[in-house]
Amino acid sequence: MGLESLVILVVAAVVTAISALVAFPLLRRAGIVDVPSHRSSHTLSTVRGGGIAIGCGITVATVLAMVWDINEHGMFGLGQVVLPIGFLVLTWCYSAIGMSDDLDSLRPAGRLIGQIVLALLFSATIAMFSTQGIAHVLAFAVIGVGTVNAVNFVDGLNGYVTEWTIVTAGWFAFVGYWIGENDLSLLALALAGAAVGFLPFNLGQAKAFLGDTGSYGIGAAVFALAVWLFVQGVPIVVIIAPLIFVFFDVGVTLVLRLFRGENILLPHREHIYQRIQQAGWPHGSVSLFHAALSVLACILSVPTLISGNTATTYPSHVFWVGLLALYALLPMWLNRRARSEAVTA
Repeated sequence: MGLESLVILVVAAVVTAISALVAFPLLRRAGIVDVPSHRSSHTLSTVRGGGIAIGCGITVATVLAMVWDINEHGMFGLGQVVLPIGFLVLTWCYSAIGMSDDLDSLRPAGRLIGQIVLALLFSATIAMFSTQGIAHVLAFAVIGVGTVNAVNFVDGLNGYVTEWTIVTAGWFAFVGYWIGENDLSLLALALAGAAVGFLPFNLGQAKAFLGDTGSYGIGAAVFALAVWLFVQGVPIVVIIAPLIFVFFDVGVTLVLRLFRGENILLPHREHIYQRIQQAGWPHGSVSLFHAALSVLACILSVPTLISGNTATTYPSHVFWVGLLALYALLPMWLNRRARSEAVTA
């Protein structure tokens, strides 16, 4: 890791931590708190909208990276700030939509329309700087809306999304470095650093939740980085590696609820990660377990990163199936063990 990368990581973490110390008391005073309900996994009223702090960390670190780039390359560096600016605009716009949800000031239909419009605009901008056609623009938009909402759906346990963000952004930073995309790597490090700075406030008896402000913003940032990697020719397997458990959890849960005839728009506690927690694991253990699985999925995609999609790299992807099965079956095994222990007690 070079000096610039280290500085970006540390600055993002420090600014996020300082922003959190300033913002959280203000949010509580404004009444922006999450009150526990029958579907909550927490028991105390907790500040939500903590994603504002992460947004501040990402912004300061990204601006620093852009200034650093211009200082090194002069006017030639100006052309390289377009995508970082787009990254910040997209992240903050989605965060604003999320904040409207935290404030209960925007109807679901309005949030969805806003998400779609933003995803289309960003995808069209990416197409302008690449060779992607209209089909890719539409596909990117669908993926963008899906990613943002998937991250929002799995933001239900302390540390869960924050730790996953560190893994995902760290992986994207490594891939960006591997393919020689330094700007992308720095943006990913800004996201990772911001998540590191927020993590102490989100562990144990959490002092703050990301809220939709944070989950929407993080989802948008991950979407932007993923599309950028795809445009640079990175294999899809490599890009999706840290995302696979989030998509799997959300997809399986939605399909099962539809199969049972349930309204998928209503709040619930039926995600796999929630059922693991309900089966007896504390928040921290579930979050760490998911992060560890995501790291393993990334490691299994390294052969594809090195050699591309070839017959020799396919076997490593088979292990993904085993990891997904382990994740899906864990709550059932935990419940069965608890029943057995209750019978023998």
